[in-house]
Amino acid sequence: MQAETNAQLRLARRPNGEAVADDFELTQDAIPRPEEGEVLVRAHYLSVDPSARTHWNDGSSYRAMVQLGEVIDVPVAGEVVESRHPDFAVGELAAGQMGLHEYGVAPGSALTRVDLDIAPLSSWLGGLGLTGLTAYFGLLEVGDPQPGETVVVTAASGAVGMVVGQIARIKGARAVGIAGSPEKCRFLTEELGFDAAVNYKSDDLYRDLRAATPERIDVIFDNVGGPLLDTLIRRLAIHGRIVVSGATSQYNQDVIYGPTNYLALATMRARMEGFIIFDFEDRYAEARADMAAWIRAGSLKLRENVVAGELADYPQVLHRLYQGENMGKMLIRLPAGR
Repeated sequence: MQAETNAQLRLARRPNGEAVADDFELTQDAIPRPEEGEVLVRAHYLSVDPSARTHWNDGSSYRAMVQLGEVIDVPVAGEVVESRHPDFAVGELAAGQMGLHEYGVAPGSALTRVDLDIAPLSSWLGGLGLTGLTAYFGLLEVGDPQPGETVVVTAASGAVGMVVGQIARIKGARAVGIAGSPEKCRFLTEELGFDAAVNYKSDDLYRDLRAATPERIDVIFDNVGGPLLDTLIRRLAIHGRIVVSGATSQYNQDVIYGPTNYLALATMRARMEGFIIFDFEDRYAEARADMAAWIRAGSLKLRENVVAGELADYPQVLHRLYQGENMGKMLIRLPAGR
């Protein structure tokens, strides 16, 4: 039976540093009704991503900032309970940027129909969602790894990084992951097939990095930024490429730490390039077809960290990402979740 009210998690104040529970407000409202071309979806899974923090500041970015009192804007996957769009029927599953509602409305054109024959519902927020697509296009279109080259990815045990390293291997490159514990490093090499992994908390990071990259680094896929990126730049090969995907170490900082040795880009005739995943929106189906084939072949594995909870648990689950407690894609499964 459908609930009579709809819970939402809203932004109550601008976070100062890392977001805390008091920065959010849980509210109740009437369940919205879809207008022509829209779909009403009951949330089963909520995506938990460190990059969401960048949209709670005052200012501007590549997409609209969440304003005070507005619902937190994150990807959600769930069941269609009412549809006024011809591509979606009641009872089907969908994923998209619907925000932290129990029941969310979105244009059908902005949603992805979920095919459980390809992957479980949760994976359409991870490996087949924006994090997997970020890995796919960031590595292949910006990094352009060639067979035999060395690809190093930071936050390698996370949602984006774990996919980057596996795609690098699929394309014939050598994959080296940077992670924050011996357990995560073993996960990368023993479960995901990375060629090597380096613990960035090592007593001598550069020594360990040099041992793992004897022929230097052709592609750096960076999700972390900060001093770690400085260290990696020291190992760049001639004509190396740095893919700027994210900077989790800087999201909660007032002043962003930038590279101090960027002149190495000139010395090594290298380039450093950012990208926004939405620029590739017209090619999402192509990427998902490739990744679905790799999943079936067993060459791409999707690790998920699913936490059973409620909307109100979102802040504390997000906190786990900044504490280094996560491996794989972090998700919240709501009571309705299958």
